[in-house]
Amino acid sequence: MPRIDIKIVEEPLKKIMTFYNIKKMKNILKSMVLILTLVLFNKSAFSCDALKNVKLGEDFSKSSEILDFIDTHLPENYNDGETAVYEASTADYCPDMGLENTTLKVFIYDSKIAGMRLETWDLALQKNEIYNFVKNYYGNIGEKAKEKNWTGFENLSSGGYKLYYAKMLDNDGIIGGVVETFDISTEELMNYTISEDIVEVGE
Repeated sequence: MPRIDIKIVEEPLKKIMTFYNIKKMKNILKSMVLILTLVLFNKSAFSCDALKNVKLGEDFSKSSEILDFIDTHLPENYNDGETAVYEASTADYCPDMGLENTTLKVFIYDSKIAGMRLETWDLALQKNEIYNFVKNYYGNIGEKAKEKNWTGFENLSSGGYKLYYAKMLDNDGIIGGVVETFDISTEELMNYTISEDIVEVGE
């Protein structure tokens, strides 16, 4: 029986194994990239366009197609330094986001979108809707902020945007409770969303 040279057999086997290992790794990497892409796409696809596509600091008219409740804004009706605040049901502009018991407020200063705010509408029905939305789409704000009687704020600011989640005690004239808010603005415009010269336009 002829003698088989082990080295001659080993070399091709090593090459074959290396080839299949590389191929296997490539398939794993492709799968990981596909999964990551789907996760990111789905998160983006189901986030709120009204918040995602409105550019802060731009003229309000550029966002009036997305937020049609601000299209009646007339800058000449406001004095210098005044900020107009328009309000609508968040669910009309962020459907299927679990924000049915919240309002969406838009701050317009000097014809620019100065900021936006999500706020609890009915204190009696406050169920951490804004907490869950912020946690899912903007970042982890910790379990403590989920507690019923917790009050305070969490700073999630990033990339030039000022992002603040808060809970505070409030009274709507009928009952008292904890109101949730989530503010989106920039360092340049934030003060115009909390100044004393704010004019509530309403829904």
